[in-house]
Amino acid sequence: MLSRNFFLLAFLSSAATQIRAWPGDNGVCTIIPNGNGRDDSDQILAAINAPDCNEILLPQPYTYSIQQRLLTDLSNKVFNVYGTLLFSDDLAYWINNSWVTDFDTLQTAWIATGDNWVMSGGGFNQGGIDGNGQAWYTRAQGYGNQPGRPMSLYISNATNALVKDFSIRQPQFWAFFVDQSKNITLDGVYVNATNHDPAEPPADPRDGNLGNNWVINTDGIDTYRSDQITITNWVVQNGDDCVAYKGNSTNIFVSNVTCHGGNGIAFGSLGQYQNRTDNVENITMIDINLLPSNVLNGNLTGAAYFKAWVGVSMGTPPNGGGGGTGLVNNVTLENFTFQDADLPVYLQSCLTYSAYNVTQYCNTSTLEFENVVLKNFQGTSSGVNNGSVVSLVCSPSAPCQNFDFVDFNATVPAPYTPQYTCDNAVNVTGIDCISSSG
Repeated sequence: MLSRNFFLLAFLSSAATQIRAWPGDNGVCTIIPNGNGRDDSDQILAAINAPDCNEILLPQPYTYSIQQRLLTDLSNKVFNVYGTLLFSDDLAYWINNSWVTDFDTLQTAWIATGDNWVMSGGGFNQGGIDGNGQAWYTRAQGYGNQPGRPMSLYISNATNALVKDFSIRQPQFWAFFVDQSKNITLDGVYVNATNHDPAEPPADPRDGNLGNNWVINTDGIDTYRSDQITITNWVVQNGDDCVAYKGNSTNIFVSNVTCHGGNGIAFGSLGQYQNRTDNVENITMIDINLLPSNVLNGNLTGAAYFKAWVGVSMGTPPNGGGGGTGLVNNVTLENFTFQDADLPVYLQSCLTYSAYNVTQYCNTSTLEFENVVLKNFQGTSSGVNNGSVVSLVCSPSAPCQNFDFVDFNATVPAPYTPQYTCDNAVNVTGIDCISSSG
């Protein structure tokens, strides 16, 4: 678990750094970039740590070179990133020096913590982060969960915070991760992860190579061990989850989100850690629009999906795991529109990314899914999975309960007809379920 007191030690080395700022009144410190490729990390950290800087302004059209990992306690501050924080493409530095998180030992380039703060990018698709993601996409070349890629912005141990009108372009890995935080609002956010490398290796699922999806692992936002999160007015283009809920994400409201490409809305993965309980409860999502990406092979995998690890521990995270338990409960998904989704709604309870053969453990998950309402889903299937538009493959060790489909309309291309599969599911209403075994 990350300690805020430990974080604060990182500020000591930068406290004496001189801030290159225009004179300002009322506690406003305006930072001028050093230019000529010189690192701006120290002066930004020094301004945030300065008692007299209540508001830190990075104006347009400046670009600020970020060559060091960032740890920012923003308590009672306003941080206006109207310019661009350009993270360096020194992959060796980030692999060896990024902050290590408690989730899957994943890494992050920037931690934002503290109470009662605001971070603004100055307008939709204007200021924020450029993660120099192409360097990471080319390095990974479609290999999932390649070690060392850092998340762009990790909000941890934060309360009463607002991120607004903020952009993350070319994120290195996941764009946002919210962990151990409460009462966080993220409004007016733009995320764009696009591959510009024309090379396309052949797909080989045996070793995790996903072919030309070079922007895999570019989630828009993941939440974890956090409560009272609001996500509104987002646009995401990526090659993975648009919004994802990890364990102990509770009381979350999401509205007016458009997702281009990727996997859609994810509940999970859950149950990865044998000694943890993953509860995801009281989730409301309204007005979600899911489209294929307008870039090469930017297909839309699904609209909403649920995923639980196998019920035994196999291998080590991030690719291995399992054996955990938990509950997904009281979920309302309303007004979803989707276009050419490969499989609009599905649930899988036999998840692993390890090299082990876990087929024999596919009936062992004890992760429970219950009380889920899917209301006014309207869209089309791509036909990749023939006529399948709903596939609930629940574990017999924890049957799904009370899935209510209201005004669910997913069309499929000819010559298919819509198919709804429900295995080990109790009280599924609104669709005509069949079992995969016939």
